[in-house]
Amino acid sequence: MEHDSHNRTDHHEPKPGFSGRMSDGHRDDDDLFEDEEEYDEFDGDDEPKRTWVNLIWAQAHTPNGTEGIGNGGKMPWHLAEDMKHFKALTVSHPVIMGRKTWESMGCKPLPNRDNIVISSDPNYRAPGATVATNPEGALEIASQAAIPDDGMDHSEIWIIGGAQVFRELKDEADRAYVTQIDGTYDADVYAPVLNDDDWRLEEESPWMTPAKDVDVPRFRYLVYRKVEDEDRDD
Repeated sequence: MEHDSHNRTDHHEPKPGFSGRMSDGHRDDDDLFEDEEEYDEFDGDDEPKRTWVNLIWAQAHTPNGTEGIGNGGKMPWHLAEDMKHFKALTVSHPVIMGRKTWESMGCKPLPNRDNIVISSDPNYRAPGATVATNPEGALEIASQAAIPDDGMDHSEIWIIGGAQVFRELKDEADRAYVTQIDGTYDADVYAPVLNDDDWRLEEESPWMTPAKDVDVPRFRYLVYRKVEDEDRDD
């Protein structure tokens, strides 16, 4: 399935620096090469560039001891810092979501991102987004650069929910970005389970207190990485 260029947004914010990525103060790649041919031939190292597939969600404890991510089609809490964190990571990248997540957002695309919605209904329409009929098709769409270039960075694809989409694409993911909220809330949608055999905690922020959202006691950011076969214990 090809992208519909009319479904894309016209303006994209600069992509943020994260985990060692280039940020303000560094020269752009375009400044390092004298002509386009040299740029096209340069790959930076001996390995081909890869696309990272990332899961992202916020979770909190529930009364039954699980980790919840939603209740009644909404998030059970409000945390401004998490929304800013989510935007900083996903802006200028493709984001993949299920139909229920799309509709919970009011059927409005996230600005400055390539929105891809999964629906098994081939006639489903999501104005401002591209519809895929299965998870594999969504990943294929997300990995394809648009012609003409729309400014999207396809080196990272973000899976933003809901629970079924997380389950279907967890095996394809490389990393999981989790906001852990240290509170207990009712939930009817639950977070994916990242077992120790397949996932390792790679980054962990200190616990932080929200500036304004008093219903959230504290929170932290966690980054898990899929264990590669060569890194598994014997």
